[in-house]
Amino acid sequence: MAVTNQMRQPSGFAEIIIQDWQGAGLLKPSAIKPVVFTAEKRIVLKQLGRLKEADRQALGEVFGKIIG
Repeated sequence: MAVTNQMRQPSGFAEIIIQDWQGAGLLKPSAIKPVVFTAEKRIVLKQLGRLKEADRQALGEVFGKIIG
C-alpha cells in the first residue's frame, strides 16, 4: 500500500486516512491508498514512521474488504 499526503475528498475506494499521523512519525496528514507494489530493499532510503495500533487495525479491515 502507498502512503501519501496527496488526499482528496471524498476518499477513494479502500483509502484510509491515517488518524495518528504525527504519532506514526509522518511529516504531514497522510492517507494509505490501495496501490500494491514491490520495491527492492536497496532502494528504500529510510523508514518514515510506524502506524499506531488503531491505524494498523483499519488497514487490516481494508485488506479484508479487498481480498474478500
